[in-house]
Amino acid sequence: MTNALRTGPATISCDVLVVGGGAAGVAAATAAGRAGAQVMLLERYGFLGGLATAAQVGTVCGLYLRDTTNPEALPVAGGFVKEFALRLQRATDGGPLRLDAGLWVLPFSIPAFARVADAVVAESGNVNVVLHATVAEAQAEGPCLVEVRALAWNEPLVISPRTVVDCSGEATVAALTGAGVESGIADQAPSLVFVMENIDPGLVERGLVEVRRELRRAVEAGSLPAACERLALIPSMDRNGRLTLKLNLAVAESNRPLWQQVTDWEREARALVDELQRFLVRNIAACRNAHLSSIAPQLGIRSGRRIQGRARLADEDVLAARKSSVGIARGAWPMERWGNGPRPEMTFFSEHGYYEIPLDCLRPAELDNVLVAGRCLSAAAGAMTSARVIGTALATGWAAGTVAAFQALGRPLDGAVETIRQQMNQ
Repeated sequence: MTNALRTGPATISCDVLVVGGGAAGVAAATAAGRAGAQVMLLERYGFLGGLATAAQVGTVCGLYLRDTTNPEALPVAGGFVKEFALRLQRATDGGPLRLDAGLWVLPFSIPAFARVADAVVAESGNVNVVLHATVAEAQAEGPCLVEVRALAWNEPLVISPRTVVDCSGEATVAALTGAGVESGIADQAPSLVFVMENIDPGLVERGLVEVRRELRRAVEAGSLPAACERLALIPSMDRNGRLTLKLNLAVAESNRPLWQQVTDWEREARALVDELQRFLVRNIAACRNAHLSSIAPQLGIRSGRRIQGRARLADEDVLAARKSSVGIARGAWPMERWGNGPRPEMTFFSEHGYYEIPLDCLRPAELDNVLVAGRCLSAAAGAMTSARVIGTALATGWAAGTVAAFQALGRPLDGAVETIRQQMNQ
């Protein structure tokens, strides 16, 4: 008999290792697979989608240009981002929805997002998906990452990749090698999504007016914690008495360990949702026959660790809608900072405008064969409040996966950038 926990596992080799199966990781793995690389994708949950599914985000932001006049949404880019959005529309049997200020979002059902993610990865033909996998160690020799150790369903894995794409949301691989990272945990407040059913549909049309009024009264009377006022509605195409809400929490205390902060957030949020849903049923006429249907398995963490890259996306780059000759992804969502309140602070740039993210924002300064995507990329705090959204994460993931495959297969990086830029214009 052998025991891998004691004798040690065999080393698995691959061209591209993608860490994290969220929107960025799905796009990166699909891109690398389609480019002909042998890919391994590690995901810590038993399903793909990242925060889109685990935190039940409910809408994709960043797919469309801000537009106050056109009756139809205008995609910010073509290529895989557009393809994924169209597949998600078909799977959800819905379409884009215009909000205030000309912002377009794509509502989706959680199972639909997971199904589309599964499908695009499987169809690439070259991706070995490993679920329930968490990276624990990463070793570099000089500027080259040579080994990653992980646990997959509590069994050890040792992976020797040619290139790595870190889509962990926390720059985990880069940080474990000792590469430069910065914490963004205190930049944005997290939220917890929950769903209530059997609600009077008119409540949504009235914009939660009576809910906010009664919450204010209860907080002032001391019968509810002040945090219960940080309640927001997630846009949805559902008009059948199903209401998706998110409760925003307080911004992190930067002097506390991250693991401790996240643990406290998770426990506090679920206790608040329990108290809040009972209050709504008792005190809001439209909720009198309602019940709590589900709570997201994890918090929506909007900002985490990010790399110190060879280039840095600045706030001015976003606000001026700057382009780049080596731009590999487009961002069209405004700066959206969630603080200690029920609504975000929005900072807009020009209508129909978009900015481009240079390739070197995805490349750690110290590592030659590692790229990042999603909210791990190198960016100032304000710029990240725009670049973190799912639509842009799909774009940076696709770019990182393409570049990683070109690098692993010995193809020139200039060719990868040219390919990506052509696809964006399709």
